[in-house]
Amino acid sequence: MNTSDSELNLASLADRISQVEAEQNLRRKNIAWLKQYFDELKQEFNNRPELEKFETIQQEVALLTTQVAELQQCLNQSFDLSEGLNNSETSTEIKILDDAEIVKEFFERVERRENQGVLIKEEAINEISDITESEQEEEIDVIEEETQDSRKFRDLEFQIERIMWLVNRIYAAEEDLQDIPVDGKEFWRRYEAGERDFTGINLAGVNLSGKSISKVNFTQANFRNANLKGVIITYGKLNGANFQGVDISNGSLSNITLNEANFDNANLEKIKITSVSLENLTLRKANLSGALLYQINISGANLSGANLTKANLRKAKLIGSNLNNADLINANLLEANLEDANLEGANLQQAIYNPQTIFPKDFVPEKGAYLIAPGASLAKADLSGTDLSYVNLTGADLSYSNMELTNLQATDLSQANLSSTNLTKVNLHSAKLIQSNISFSNLSEANLFCANLTGAKLTNTNLMQTVLKGTNLTAAELSGANLTNAEFSGTNFSGATLSGVNLVGVNLSGNFSGANLSKANLCGASFHGLNLDGVNLTLTDLRGANLSHAKLEKANLKDANISGANLEKAKLTGAIMPDGTTHD
Repeated sequence: MNTSDSELNLASLADRISQVEAEQNLRRKNIAWLKQYFDELKQEFNNRPELEKFETIQQEVALLTTQVAELQQCLNQSFDLSEGLNNSETSTEIKILDDAEIVKEFFERVERRENQGVLIKEEAINEISDITESEQEEEIDVIEEETQDSRKFRDLEFQIERIMWLVNRIYAAEEDLQDIPVDGKEFWRRYEAGERDFTGINLAGVNLSGKSISKVNFTQANFRNANLKGVIITYGKLNGANFQGVDISNGSLSNITLNEANFDNANLEKIKITSVSLENLTLRKANLSGALLYQINISGANLSGANLTKANLRKAKLIGSNLNNADLINANLLEANLEDANLEGANLQQAIYNPQTIFPKDFVPEKGAYLIAPGASLAKADLSGTDLSYVNLTGADLSYSNMELTNLQATDLSQANLSSTNLTKVNLHSAKLIQSNISFSNLSEANLFCANLTGAKLTNTNLMQTVLKGTNLTAAELSGANLTNAEFSGTNFSGATLSGVNLVGVNLSGNFSGANLSKANLCGASFHGLNLDGVNLTLTDLRGANLSHAKLEKANLKDANISGANLEKAKLTGAIMPDGTTHD
């Protein structure tokens, strides 16, 4: 079949191949049964208790030989069709069983065995050469009878062996066709050529790390021990696929089906799974540490012995799941449903949960787990990297805790104690920290965009490179705070205490009316056009600062250093100047 013909008949060939595959699956089951049956039959034959059963066995063997011949004929026809299709796509050749060779070898063996029988007979005749003629004839008759019986045994044994060999050959050929893995280059060539149906493909051990795969059918595919690091699979079918021992760490699965897939011993560290159901999957001893499983349905799944350290299972459904001996250290179980789940031997140390989390009946979380709720006692807790967005932690004690990289977006931390807490790179977008205590804490590189810190205490707090755009710091206490390279835009510092702060060279923006900036280092800072009405700038270093167009009415500049400062068109009505005089 040439290439053009193959393209024209692709649809019909695909349908025919599907039928052939179904027939092969049925024959494979029959052959496996026959193989088992022949093994038992041969064992029974070798242990034959009586000679009378040979005739019956011969009849059975003859019948089975006919059945195997029919199976082989059908299989060869299937192979012929597969070979025709493969010739149009690739030069790979499939070796078809040659029954003539089998028969030839069989008869050669029979001839060798018969020759051995003749030798046995001649030896027997030589041994009785000295016996009387009548006795010799009688003995020869006996030997001939025994030799014939022996030959019958051997002939029958050869027939069984021949059938066994033929079945093994067919079985091996079937397995070889299915078990030859497709390498990564060949798969990718076919994928880029537009092929999307890879049902039952064998990709064991394949390396597809970093690839993005979309709209592919991997039903019943074999990915055992494959390297899929960083792979992104979207809008695909992975039903019944074998992912045992696969490495898909840092990968992403979204909008796919995974019914009855097997992920035993797989590495899914830091994988992101969205819009996917893991219901009834097997994930025994799988590594899911740091995995994002937010709002995923894992009900009925087998997760015994799985590693779920720092996994985000927030709002996930784990109804009836088997978490026997699973590791859930630092796991996020906020609003998760674990009704009827098996948690025997599970480790929930430092796992977080809240009153909305549903545990199995009569299950009480161990003391090492963290309850996230108003007024919670979480001093020195390790909550780094966790998702605590939109939760209520008003009045909670989080002093000396580790919350680096924690997501606190829109979280209510009003009146909470966050003193001496590590809040490096924390996300506090739109969070409420009204009257909270954050003194001596590290908020470097934190995101406080539109956060409300009205009346918050930030004494000696590290705010280096912190985003303070749209942040409300009205009446906040920032004495001794480090604001080096912080980002200001629309920040409200009205009435805030910023005495002694370091704002060297900072381009400030927002409202500073009534703020206390006494003894602050504002050398080279820009207050262009800002509202500084009534601000306290006593003993402040304003050398080279830009105060042009700034509103400084009733501001206190007593003993401030304004050498080189730009006061062009600044409004100074009622302002107390560095020499103590009041500006008209």
